[in-house]
Amino acid sequence: MTHVTTNEAGVCPACGRPPGEDERRGQLRLAAIARAASSVADAASLSVTLDVVAREVVQATHIAAVQILKVEQGKMRVVGKAGFTDADDFAERLEECRQLGARMMFVEAFEAEKRIVVPHRKAAVLADPKWGPLHRIMGAPDWDTFVAVPLVVRGRAVGVLNAFYSPGEDPVDETLEFLEAMADQAAMAVDSAELLGRSRREAQLHERARLARELHDSVVQQVFSMRMQAKALRAQVGTSEHVQDVADELLELAQNALADLRGLVLQLHPLDLAGRDLAGAIRTLAESVQAASGVRIQISATDLPPLPTDLADDVYRIVQEALNNVVKHAQATSAEVSVAAAGGKLTVEVTDDGVGLAGEPRPQALGLVSMRERAQRWSGTTEIGNSTGGCHVRVRMTLPADGRP
Repeated sequence: MTHVTTNEAGVCPACGRPPGEDERRGQLRLAAIARAASSVADAASLSVTLDVVAREVVQATHIAAVQILKVEQGKMRVVGKAGFTDADDFAERLEECRQLGARMMFVEAFEAEKRIVVPHRKAAVLADPKWGPLHRIMGAPDWDTFVAVPLVVRGRAVGVLNAFYSPGEDPVDETLEFLEAMADQAAMAVDSAELLGRSRREAQLHERARLARELHDSVVQQVFSMRMQAKALRAQVGTSEHVQDVADELLELAQNALADLRGLVLQLHPLDLAGRDLAGAIRTLAESVQAASGVRIQISATDLPPLPTDLADDVYRIVQEALNNVVKHAQATSAEVSVAAAGGKLTVEVTDDGVGLAGEPRPQALGLVSMRERAQRWSGTTEIGNSTGGCHVRVRMTLPADGRP
């Protein structure tokens, strides 16, 4: 049987806590790990899961606040937190601090894939003007020592867990091991979310391919047959002007429907870049559109860096949608497509010499929604408006710093 010696105040002289508190804390930490593991398994939303992990850390330890950050396109994004308030713009303020030259210990922990402990970090942060954009947020919790634990899964770092210890609390082996266990749970959640996202994208591509095949094999063929029947009818109506007009109208409707369906099949069919780079795929698209519509299309897309497949697909689809709008609405005779990379950004521009927009573009239009969502997936923006002698579409997207989506 273990005996614990206490002083007159009834606390252990070595740790300053009542006897049995360390055991209770240990049990709380084990329970927190179990609950976090359950959350990782059950929660559908990554942010919900990691908020649970952050709260479990705060409740089971003498830690004032926790942040869990995920690396996305070379930048850190807060995906879980506890103990912080008014931190919705944390990522933007963090980027301001980085540009000012602030030393970010958690970035060093992420890059080295090694835990970092920094005593009395709060005072140093609040005294440093380079951290000025984050002084209000970082100053709110009552903390002192800082610990950063990288989230590592399958041999690569995917983020970092930041723990802000309450004043007077020094990180000890037990709590550091607990933080690493919780970081492992968070890393598993991030990895699972990425795998699920890829699985969903693959399922969407397969479904699009199936729909494209079915449209081509059934509806397109039927409309093509209608077109041939309309031609035959027009050839046989003789001198009846009324029937001739009906036949002409039917033929025109069938031709337009066939063109729209073929365009839809082309958009649905997943982009295959095998054997071609993005610039080559866009040139092939432009040649196809030009042959079908008569609109002259000039392409400028050289010296592009290697792009993740998802980003290349989104750029291709944006150009495809923009050219589709030129053909259908602009009454243009020529268009220009430019794709360029500079300063960590990828810029896509499509201009035409058509009639321009009669008013503001409808934000709920499906094509515009699709372009905007594809741009936002890469922290991008979309601009659509009139230019001299036509309309322009300009999309800017952030290039992944590490080459991964």
